[in-house]
Amino acid sequence: MNRLNFQSLLWKFGQKRFYYRPWIRIENIKPTPLWKPITFAVGVGSATFYTANYLDKRRKNYPKSSYGFPIPQTSSRSLVLSIIGINVGVFALWRAPRFSHLNRFLQKYAVMNPIFINMPSMIVSAFSHQSGWHLLFNMVAFYSFAPAIVDVFGNNQFVAFYISSILFSNVASLLHHRLRFGTKVTPGSLGASGAIYAIAAATSYFFPNASVSIIFLPFIPIKIGVALLGLMAFDAWGLISRGFSSFANFTLIDHAAHLGGGIFGWLYAKYGYSTYNRSTRPRPPSLSKPFFSRSVSF
Repeated sequence: MNRLNFQSLLWKFGQKRFYYRPWIRIENIKPTPLWKPITFAVGVGSATFYTANYLDKRRKNYPKSSYGFPIPQTSSRSLVLSIIGINVGVFALWRAPRFSHLNRFLQKYAVMNPIFINMPSMIVSAFSHQSGWHLLFNMVAFYSFAPAIVDVFGNNQFVAFYISSILFSNVASLLHHRLRFGTKVTPGSLGASGAIYAIAAATSYFFPNASVSIIFLPFIPIKIGVALLGLMAFDAWGLISRGFSSFANFTLIDHAAHLGGGIFGWLYAKYGYSTYNRSTRPRPPSLSKPFFSRSVSF
């Protein structure tokens, strides 16, 4: 393979199969009021935690792991790989030939429109990536952090946490959009970044001594809390900097979703985790256990 063909392959891998568009449904006359996605997020998030808590109570008599959590039938690695598989599958649909029905389905459910909000898209969009590089970076980060948090939470609680972090980060994105841009037509939102920020924030709380390696600086270990604060500072700057946010009319980075996910992850690790476990587990895991001591790429 010569250099020109290799560069062409890299470009095609990162190319968006369907470019960002204002996916507006004709039948909508007025923008979706914000109370609807907020109510949807609270309702679905509460339902997932209630279901997870119910399932964990039924597993109290299962053999216990080193953290005192009943060992599930499905391993943490299988759960992590299943979520990655869903993301890869949706990416493959974006790369499929342009069948009109598939195109409309993806536009409707796999991208969250900030003006005319389709409620299921608030969840499905977090499993959707148009660019191969976007998918690759997100899944490398997810695979690096998620197994440790699955071991702490258990499978059921992790699924509830993951879905709720998706909803919380997307609500943050919607609130920022409406407050800043009103009902202007802007690009849709997709990708798992908000949920990954939540997982990284939970990791920094439970394993404060863990070190990570930025993907472009692989030989320089950084404390996970420092790295996370640096990334969130960049996202905060992206929100308040008018010049950055007006680049190409609108930035293609959803800073509000990143910040929303990070805040949710840290708050849940500090307060929600102990509340959840009062009825399923007598003690939280010891933060001194050297479970998450290796460096990861982020």
